[in-house]
Amino acid sequence: MATEQVEAVRAVTMYREAYAFRITIVGILLAVVFGIFSSWFFHLQITRHEELHAKARQMYTTREKRVGNRGAICDRRGHVLVGNKFCKDVRADLTRMPDEQLPYIISCIAGELAVDRALLERRFYSRALDGTRTYKEVVVKNGVDIADAARLSALKLPGIRFLDSQRRVYPKDEMLANVLGFVNIDYQGVYGIESLCNESLSPNHGEITYEHDRQGRPLHRGTLPQQQVLDGKSVYLTIEEPIQYIVEKELRAMVEEFVPERACAIMANPRTGAIMAMAQWPTYNPNDRTEMAPSRWRNHMVSDVYDPGSTMKCIVVAGAIDYGVVDLETEFDCEHGLWYYCRTPLRDSHGYGILNVSDIICKSSNIGTAKIGVTMGKNRLFQTLRRFGFGKPTGIGFDDESAGLLRRPAKWDCLSVTRFPIGQGVSVTPLQMTQAYCALANNGEMPQLHLIDRIISSDAKVEAVVPPPHRLVLRGNTASKIVSAMVRVTQPGGTARKAAVPGHSVAGKTGTSQKLVNGSYSGHGKFIASFIGFAPASDPAFVLLVMADSPSTGTYYGGAVAAPTFSRIAKQTLRYLAVPPDLADQMSVNATTSWPHP
Repeated sequence: MATEQVEAVRAVTMYREAYAFRITIVGILLAVVFGIFSSWFFHLQITRHEELHAKARQMYTTREKRVGNRGAICDRRGHVLVGNKFCKDVRADLTRMPDEQLPYIISCIAGELAVDRALLERRFYSRALDGTRTYKEVVVKNGVDIADAARLSALKLPGIRFLDSQRRVYPKDEMLANVLGFVNIDYQGVYGIESLCNESLSPNHGEITYEHDRQGRPLHRGTLPQQQVLDGKSVYLTIEEPIQYIVEKELRAMVEEFVPERACAIMANPRTGAIMAMAQWPTYNPNDRTEMAPSRWRNHMVSDVYDPGSTMKCIVVAGAIDYGVVDLETEFDCEHGLWYYCRTPLRDSHGYGILNVSDIICKSSNIGTAKIGVTMGKNRLFQTLRRFGFGKPTGIGFDDESAGLLRRPAKWDCLSVTRFPIGQGVSVTPLQMTQAYCALANNGEMPQLHLIDRIISSDAKVEAVVPPPHRLVLRGNTASKIVSAMVRVTQPGGTARKAAVPGHSVAGKTGTSQKLVNGSYSGHGKFIASFIGFAPASDPAFVLLVMADSPSTGTYYGGAVAAPTFSRIAKQTLRYLAVPPDLADQMSVNATTSWPHP
């Protein structure tokens, strides 16, 4: 009995020891596991908290870009010349298009979007046949009109999707196209005002951030940082659209009549330097990129040069008067139309004898003007041309503006002093010549030509563009003297009677220059016909240059080709600006009723 009790006690003791051991082992294991998990949780919650939190937010956070609108370009009065049009970009996901439906899908797209069927087939089938059907999408067409996209969407074609987009539009088509320029596929300005003001026109794109659930539904809790969208600023030009229309209409009429290789016209306010109109031919439609050859979209008025011919005579004579070398009554022997200098002949179109300086301008005598140049001498002649801005850019802002060609006196030859005064051997841009005549029209003060009037931000803040102060290039009485001679040019007996405007005094000068072709002024029969002037001569509202490069039908003289176009433009512009007549009786304007000399 006692033995059995001992054995029982021993068994219980062993069981308890075994149980305690197992409990201890389990406890140790649980402690180890707990330690591992605690360490792991510590690692996750403390050590890698920021990393994992960022990953979680990345998985359940979406950032969407918000695209701002590029700024508009307007004329001075707010008429929109360049804007934006909302549209759709069409994409195709080939992985969602069954092979047997490709012909039908291509046919639908080609019909609704006017896309070349062969082009679509190359894009679609090349992806299907070369094993790259996993490629995400194919560009079908960008800039699709909303209505066209809606019709295509209604067909519910598989794999077709539409992205919100916009494209640059030019509502006036060809009007001012060479000045406005255009943008590239990335909506960045490439040429013209679009490039010059690209920084102001470009928007600041924004971004919105939000959290979403597993199904992508936004969770509206708390606020997340947002980057504000700012539309581009609107640029207001100095251009007057109604005047621009007049200039382009009459320039086309001149082109149709005389068929030149190129033609242009520039109008500027001589008091402020504001460009009022600027047109050239040939031009292009920036809405249609199929005809955008550089010869059409480049602004030749800024980048290309020509020999100005007789329009340079007023500049040189003004300089001679300002230096005190001559006065309007100073006389020169014009050699009856033929004069030799440095053993080289110089001719006039008519055989004149003794002419005073005023008559030399009125009759446009080459010989008389050349003798004035000789009287001035090389240095005074060069300084005159430099003061009037030749040989350097006007600073209007375009990257491709030419400085023209004006060699320094050290590089002149024997004939230069006689040829530069008549506009040969010195090359200028139409813009430079317009700026020079602004000085004549503005009492000897040359304004800075400019195209930008003001810039307005999306929150209506106005940034006025203040051009630099005028430069004095002539004394006031010198300018009035040369203007009096220029008025005679448009009166009976002058070379530009067809430039006259009924009821208004007009001062100006014709130009008929031989064109430099392959280094030669002769043997090709090409001329540049031009007229530049201002009206009313007593208080000019504008300076206007009209030029035709190589007219091929009829005559080629500036007084017959460009002067009538000047007259038509000036007449309509003066009426638009409501400028009152300054001639009480237009019939009194004749050869004997001259502009009074100061």
